Amino acid sequence: MNRKLVDVLAVLLFAGILTCWAPGYWPVALVQVGALLLLARVLVEGRPVHAEFVVLPVIGLAVWGAWQLIAGTTVYRFETGKSVLYWAANAAVFLIAREVCDSIYTRNRFLSWILWFGAALGLLTVLQYFTSEGRVFWIFSTQEARVLGPFLYKNQCAAFIELVFPLAVFQSLVDRRHSLVYVAMAATLFAVAIAAVSRAGVALLIAELMTILLLAWWRELMPAVSLRKTVLSMAALSLVLAAVVGSQVTLERFREPEPYRVRRELLISSLDMLSCRPWAGFGLGTWPVAYPAYARFDNGLAANHAHNDWAEWAVEGGLPFLALAVMIAIWSVRPAADSLWGLGIPTIFAHSLVDYPLREPALAALLFAMLGALAARARAD
Repeated sequence: MNRKLVDVLAVLLFAGILTCWAPGYWPVALVQVGALLLLARVLVEGRPVHAEFVVLPVIGLAVWGAWQLIAGTTVYRFETGKSVLYWAANAAVFLIAREVCDSIYTRNRFLSWILWFGAALGLLTVLQYFTSEGRVFWIFSTQEARVLGPFLYKNQCAAFIELVFPLAVFQSLVDRRHSLVYVAMAATLFAVAIAAVSRAGVALLIAELMTILLLAWWRELMPAVSLRKTVLSMAALSLVLAAVVGSQVTLERFREPEPYRVRRELLISSLDMLSCRPWAGFGLGTWPVAYPAYARFDNGLAANHAHNDWAEWAVEGGLPFLALAVMIAIWSVRPAADSLWGLGIPTIFAHSLVDYPLREPALAALLFAMLGALAARARAD
């Protein structure tokens, strides 16, 4: 039964990723309704929900939004209601993955699904980037000159790569018979980050790679000679693919004199907002509504996000909500380092300091599902 549930969960998550470009609310509702129904199925089977530390803050994020609705502290009930569903779906996929990935077999099956899906999507993304003329999957027109697979925003594409990349690197170290296959996967994913022109994405992927290799060397997971061979192969293939997709634009972005200028102004405004309502917050999902009264500049564009998930969470949920999110991020570091394949999870939380990758519901659901698999591994240990 766990095998079927793992497969259904994977298909649900992939459906969300593949449709995240689509306008309207239906792609989001697809994942949220599916996740809640699947969780109901798990609970009906009588599976116990163990109250480990990380479970409480994960559920608490949705509960806090519900409290804002009940207490009437939100400035826009509709958006807060949508956000409660968002966090409830994240909690649902976390709990499902945590229960159905309780064995090594089901956990590896789930992670294998993610890796192969991510690698295939990465290859498709590179091909589509140069040939689709802004059409998603060569079919659906957008207002963008170029699109990155199903992602319309480059940093959300980079965040997806950050989640999948450690899986490929880890497999290249532990599966020596097929090491080159996984090296090619990792190199392809790195090339996608280059094509996405994401400074944070490229920097974090390099940090992920170095961390995994250093930990693997420290734990003697493979001989130094094999490790050096893997590094050289991955570096050579990454350079070739980076040259193919073009790295000049990404390098130019690293040379920008003030790369954080707009984000800095948005952060200062967010801190002003937080100081006004530090405990109750403005209501989950309400940052775009509340921000104009605290704006420090006007560049003619609508500010729909703070370009910092952490600042936005603090403004919307107050310090208690921020504390719950911090607990989850801190908890993830040690089991992620122990697993190696889970290092993408704390990486996304770090990326969220300079952007808003988790404002895409499909990405957030994938992250929390992998967090659930990580929790299952930590519980088994």
